[in-house]
Amino acid sequence: MQHQSSGQDDTLRPKPYQWLYTVLIAVDQLGNALSGGYADSTISARVGYNARHSNPLTRKYWCFLQWLINYCFYPLDGADHCYQAYLSGNKSHYRDGSDLMRLILSVLIVVNAVPIILVTRILAWRQTKTRA
Repeated sequence: MQHQSSGQDDTLRPKPYQWLYTVLIAVDQLGNALSGGYADSTISARVGYNARHSNPLTRKYWCFLQWLINYCFYPLDGADHCYQAYLSGNKSHYRDGSDLMRLILSVLIVVNAVPIILVTRILAWRQTKTRA
């Protein structure tokens, strides 16, 4: 399993959450595989790659997903989570997928976006509260 870090210091993730973080990466890779991507890559890395390298017909689709995912993880990983996930990944080819697979990917991302936004904001708030 690949560990995809944003390039920022991993100390931003509290130690009690390290196990959960590892499990979430595995679930992310499962979601990517279920939606037609490679099992060893995360959704973020796939989106980060395709937002820059997909054909012009699907580029807006990938850019929208990249914006949504980047917004979700902004408090923990900064402004460019997807591209950083791609850079820290295995640099393999990332599948665009069929229309059906892109639909499944979109549903996975949109359904999970609100809970992820809430969790990342709470974690960021707790981190700033404990530092103060």
